[in-house]
Amino acid sequence: MTAQPALIDTNVLCYAFDAGELEKRAIAAELLSRCWRSELALAVSVQNLAEFSVVMTEKVKQPLPDEIITRFIRDIVAFEGWRVIGYDPETIMDAVNIRRTFSFNFWDALLAATMKKHNISAIYTEDLRFNKIPWLKRINPFEV
Repeated sequence: MTAQPALIDTNVLCYAFDAGELEKRAIAAELLSRCWRSELALAVSVQNLAEFSVVMTEKVKQPLPDEIITRFIRDIVAFEGWRVIGYDPETIMDAVNIRRTFSFNFWDALLAATMKKHNISAIYTEDLRFNKIPWLKRINPFEV
């Protein structure tokens, strides 16, 4: 796995556990499984992991137990096939500029700035807003 990994957005992480979206759940779970099998290198931001925790405990109809969320995050952080990336104060300043330049919300701009900081240019997401950034390639795993 020498190719630069694509980042997995929070919506894809959440779909891997979403009992209400069985088709998307299967697709997302298979994408993540490819990483666990070392067939595909993937990246995730600490922001994605935090958002995953919030969404899956507070915003879904059937919240996941804390033990499952904790184990999932711990497994991602511990597995060498996942590249976990973060941000710093300079990245936050870059996010402010991205937000302003591309009319993004701050959290998506922060994710884009974090990807830029770590030279990651592709993102698995449904979010069409990422198409606005010319140096990012949006990959929607659910499009057939």
